[in-house]
Amino acid sequence: MKNFLMSAAIFATVALPGVAAADDVTDRTEAIRLCRAAVTDQAGAETRTVRLDQVRVRGTTIRVDLDVWNAGNLQNVRCDVARNRGDLTIASITPALQTASAE
Repeated sequence: MKNFLMSAAIFATVALPGVAAADDVTDRTEAIRLCRAAVTDQAGAETRTVRLDQVRVRGTTIRVDLDVWNAGNLQNVRCDVARNRGDLTIASITPALQTASAE
């Protein structure tokens, strides 16, 4: 019985963090996709002009930093995504984006 408990404790220590990390990776990937789509729509830019800069997972939020090239100008955009019981929603996008004007 003692060996079983020790084995179970070791298994839980090794296996459970791996499961949590897998959720973080999935959530991080989905957050990047959500933010790129939202920023692309708001900026009126092409998908190829919105590039990932950095991603950080912090408990219940994921912060995605994007570089947006618009008319030869670089704009850094921060997108915060809330992790609500498995659902990801965009909490904020800063700064406010200017849509491309037709010239």
